[in-house]
Amino acid sequence: MLHLSQLLLALFILNSALTFQNRWPTVGVRWVPELSIELALLLLVLVLIAAWRGAPGRRLRCAVLVGYVILTLGRYLDVTAPALMGRSINLYWDSPHLPQVAALFLDQVAGWQVLLGGLALLALLTALVLVLRWALSTVIEALDHTPVRRALGVLALILLVPYGAGWLIPRLPVGHGFALPVTAMLAEQVKRVLAATVFRDHGRIAGQPPLPVSDLSRLGKGDVWVIFFESQGALVFDDPRFAIPLADDFATLERSLLAAGWQIASARVESSTFGGSSWLAHSSLLSGLRIADQDDYHDLLTSNRATLVSRFAAAGYRTVALMPGLRYAWPEGQFYRFDRIVDAERLEYHGPAYGGWVIPDQYSLYRLHQTEVTPTGRSPLLVFFPTINSHAPFAPLPPYHPDWSHVAAVSDATLSSGAVELSGRLDGEELAAAYVRSIRYNLAVLGGYLRQHAPANALLLVLGDHQPPAIVGGRDISWQVPVHVFSRDPAIISAFQAAGFQVGITPGSTALGGIEELGPLLLRTLDRPSATHAADAATSQPNGIHQK
Repeated sequence: MLHLSQLLLALFILNSALTFQNRWPTVGVRWVPELSIELALLLLVLVLIAAWRGAPGRRLRCAVLVGYVILTLGRYLDVTAPALMGRSINLYWDSPHLPQVAALFLDQVAGWQVLLGGLALLALLTALVLVLRWALSTVIEALDHTPVRRALGVLALILLVPYGAGWLIPRLPVGHGFALPVTAMLAEQVKRVLAATVFRDHGRIAGQPPLPVSDLSRLGKGDVWVIFFESQGALVFDDPRFAIPLADDFATLERSLLAAGWQIASARVESSTFGGSSWLAHSSLLSGLRIADQDDYHDLLTSNRATLVSRFAAAGYRTVALMPGLRYAWPEGQFYRFDRIVDAERLEYHGPAYGGWVIPDQYSLYRLHQTEVTPTGRSPLLVFFPTINSHAPFAPLPPYHPDWSHVAAVSDATLSSGAVELSGRLDGEELAAAYVRSIRYNLAVLGGYLRQHAPANALLLVLGDHQPPAIVGGRDISWQVPVHVFSRDPAIISAFQAAGFQVGITPGSTALGGIEELGPLLLRTLDRPSATHAADAATSQPNGIHQK
């Protein structure tokens, strides 16, 4: 016999399965007092079917259960992905990267923890299916009772009519008590798949204006380093949780570099990505185009667009990509046409592994310095260096060696920060503390190299690629990243000031623009003073390299 309490509990479970929210900063969820319009629509459909043909059969029940499980898992993705990453998920483009992300978070986690976590996840999914099955069966069995069926139909209409009115007339407040429908997210995913395949615009990249041509004469043949600090977002200056513990580190770096003869100018720009997909920010800077998703990225790589690399090569520079995180084939290297790509294998690192990326950034930088910077009679260098040690989960972290000659002579005993428990890697507060330590490491490596090894006529453009994942810094923050210029030449620093930078390590409060504007800005700023040939040449030169 059906009890009203059972029916109410079943409805509560089914509604909660489509209305829960993320419990930030974790991967957990929390209950919220909202209603599911999809449940109301399902109730109405089931009521009509029961009134027309009787209680649904086994096949329909299985179909409803499968559909409800999909909606529940879709809801979890819809509320968890933005809380962790800071942006909505794109299943078409993000799915291929999920194994690598999982590998990073499981790196150096004990095997028994991984097994226990896998079993717990399997048990949770099994429990979810069983609970939803019971709740749906309870509701469907209730449809055999005419009064209950009619009551459920009226309840469904009571919810659907005002929701529809609120959808047609946005000024009506009736929609505020409803959760955002999961079906809208699923429809958006289908739309994104179609936009990435059937309706993709292949001509957008080719129709963009080329990068300006520059003779780079302000440099006087000095080396240029473009260093991307992984995950170093503007929150290191904006958010007190990070700005306060890092304030002394930035101040010490600034004082020590000024004492060593370096001058600094800083600004901020809007990245083209948030919380991950660093290659989008890299390609935006190098191409001078806003590359904000994999569609744009693919179109760029199949174009013949000139990049910052080809512009420097045309001015007589040897172009080198220092890629310590690169352990597989990199098709982008063919597109950019670097003279040399120094990947993980070529770095010949044999020390202890620090997380999934293995190699300390200090080692990578010093190794390249020995092989590319110290030789005499060489061409000036353009070095492109995306760092890796401040990548999530930000641990284990290598120690910084003040004596750089000892960097290559590491031993297992120098593994300083240790592995992080699996629970810690999924906890926002512990990740935030590890993030602060990783930024501190970045600043130590940068300061040490500038004081001890960087050529006197070098220019370093150092910037973040994106804000850290939202589980660390929060979801509703800007996409801004800091960018710093280091040079011993006051004229170069003045030129960047004229372009909108301000003196010192702390950037201003307003972004100069998108990260894609930095490449053209760099070329124009380093061109000969008062030259006008760059704009003229840009319109007359062929559009760069050819991608085969």
